[in-house]
Amino acid sequence: MAATFGSSGSGNFNATPATRPQAMRELVKLDARPAWWYIHHPARWTYADGEWVPWLTTLGADPGVANVDKNGNMDLAEVTKRRAGWTLIPWDAEPGGYCVAYEGAAGMVHLSKWERPKLVANQTRIEADTAGYWAFCRRLVADGYIERPDPSFIEIQIERQATKVAEWREKAPSSPFHREALVVEEALLDNMRAAMELLYAPAVTGDEAPVAPAVKPRRGRA
Repeated sequence: MAATFGSSGSGNFNATPATRPQAMRELVKLDARPAWWYIHHPARWTYADGEWVPWLTTLGADPGVANVDKNGNMDLAEVTKRRAGWTLIPWDAEPGGYCVAYEGAAGMVHLSKWERPKLVANQTRIEADTAGYWAFCRRLVADGYIERPDPSFIEIQIERQATKVAEWREKAPSSPFHREALVVEEALLDNMRAAMELLYAPAVTGDEAPVAPAVKPRRGRA
């Protein structure tokens, strides 16, 4: 007797969206960049977004560069930087990590999470989330990764700005450019001083936490 095999399915098939072949995948058109870490030196601070924040730079795992060995090992590079007073910021200082990788046409491209490559007219541009980056820098201080600076490092920068303002005040009466720009530079000096007071103010939590006042440019000064 011939066997009869019944069908257990409905006879319908499921479709999935088509995908490009692997060779046709879109790659970031930037030079390859190895993994890297943010590092900070106690003397490096800058005034940005109304506050004094740590001025970071990077240490990359670039073989043969800055004491990184030919295999990309970072041990000696890290020890050398620490001996010179630098602090290496771990990736997990930012939830999910601050160093992210993209597949590039010339190899992996490692950028910060606040940088996003964007293709415009067949050219790659980097969109930067500046506000997000400065917020990260502030958190590094609040979370204890970076200590507040010695006041002298901030005072030096304020003194430079004060010197600039004094020089421009002398030029303002005879120079329309300096007269107009002086308003902005004076406001910047006032804001830098206010931000320094906030930086060294006693820690206050909750709704009582102070906020640095933004001094508006003063009009009509010669």
